[in-house]
Amino acid sequence: MAEHLDTPRVGRFTYQVPTRTWEWDDEVFRIHGMPPGGIEPTTDDVVKRQHPDDQERLADVLEAATRTGDPFSLVYRLVAEDGVERRVLLVCDGGVCEAEVDPPVSELDGYYIDLTEDFARASEEEARDAVAASALHRATIEQAKGSLMMAYGLDADQAFAMLTWWSRNKNMKVREIAERITDLSTAGALSDSALRQSVDNLLYDVSAPSDA
Repeated sequence: MAEHLDTPRVGRFTYQVPTRTWEWDDEVFRIHGMPPGGIEPTTDDVVKRQHPDDQERLADVLEAATRTGDPFSLVYRLVAEDGVERRVLLVCDGGVCEAEVDPPVSELDGYYIDLTEDFARASEEEARDAVAASALHRATIEQAKGSLMMAYGLDADQAFAMLTWWSRNKNMKVREIAERITDLSTAGALSDSALRQSVDNLLYDVSAPSDA
């Protein structure tokens, strides 16, 4: 059965490195196709639920983060317990380092975003139509896509999926989201890591629930 995502699917996680255990909020459990509290997740659980072609890449990124505590972001295919293959963005804000501990990073924190519906919508034809409908803003949208591609290691379709996710869930036009991202680039966040951190902050801001 096809699922329909009516609300933003964003959830926080904490990874306890010494015990290789994860703390998920309720939305992360739902993204994984499980009821909240359905398991006590470990790193093995996280990795084995990835598409086989993505497992090694995710394991390598996690291993590097536990050594350095550096932020990272990764888009991959999640094979959920409910049988749905989802496209998710995993963003790590950074780690807590303790010099006398091996490994030196004791904790990683971050969040998941479910981009499944947006990947489905962001076909090449739909992306072309959306850009063509606002030809005056074509350059801004293309520049924003380029910034996301550089910051997160995405391809063009994946970058457009992120733009449509923001647009759909915050009721903002793609052009408006693109303008905010290009503003980051022109404000001096030009390196990959600096730009990614700036976009992560923007992403967290626009994905946070609005006040009632």
